[in-house]
Amino acid sequence: MTSSLNILITGSKSGLGRLMAETLARHGHHVIASMRDVATRNAGAAGELRGFTADGGGSIRTVEIDAASDESVERGVKEALELTGGRIDVAINNAGLGTFGLTEGFVAAQLHALFNLNVCGAQRVNRAVLPGMRARGAGLLIHITSAIGRMVMPTMGPYCASKFALEALAEAYRYELSGTGVDSTIIEPGAYPTDFLTGALLPGDPSRAPGYGPLSQLPEQLGAGLGAMLSGPNAPNPQLVADAVAKLIATPVGQRPLRTVVDMHPEGVEAINRVCEQVQAGTLGAMGLGGLAQVAVREQAS
Repeated sequence: MTSSLNILITGSKSGLGRLMAETLARHGHHVIASMRDVATRNAGAAGELRGFTADGGGSIRTVEIDAASDESVERGVKEALELTGGRIDVAINNAGLGTFGLTEGFVAAQLHALFNLNVCGAQRVNRAVLPGMRARGAGLLIHITSAIGRMVMPTMGPYCASKFALEALAEAYRYELSGTGVDSTIIEPGAYPTDFLTGALLPGDPSRAPGYGPLSQLPEQLGAGLGAMLSGPNAPNPQLVADAVAKLIATPVGQRPLRTVVDMHPEGVEAINRVCEQVQAGTLGAMGLGGLAQVAVREQAS
């Protein structure tokens, strides 16, 4: 069993973040579950997490972090470090926002806010925890992206774009941190029944939709299909994602894959990952950086 680690998770109020927090506590880890509005709007969720008990000595404590704010991340990570005796071993970048609707309907301000949370949020957290990890020569960054951070789903264009960007950011960290003892990794979940659709950002300018004719109904059609898939008797279990995170954490440094696909049908994303890995290795080799290609270990399905 992996020794007890101090693990910071963003976006832990519900969904995958909460599942990860509870699962990792069951594995004996000390979890710092972060979310916005700990003392007000999300006080109930924060209290439930703090009251969670697990065998094996694990625990959950909460801090307030709004990943969209420099000040909030700096303050929250400082508090997390105080709670953990100055050491964060693993940071899981899970906080994010989805989108649903025709891409033209989203105004620029919405994309600014989306990328500020989904991409810049991870950068803020990484910058806050990496100095300590590098100084110790050990640490793990986990970035929760998506299968549609490698493939594109119509009516989710801005969300896909933000997850594509997070994939690139996480992979760049993988190469640059390769000599420090710190791993940068990616979890690519498929579609799972969480609160993704109910909390998704909708187009700020719906007046563009009628110009698409019959395709203006595409969001409704896709939403109905996803709803049926995620609510039926064979709906995928989001616990698989939390279990994959726990397995990744338990894997020794140097053996963790760059990408882990967690989906009922992972073949498509895995095929894309294999091709990208080959192209990336060739490009790095041509630039005289072939040794770095070895750190991008091929993805594994869970």
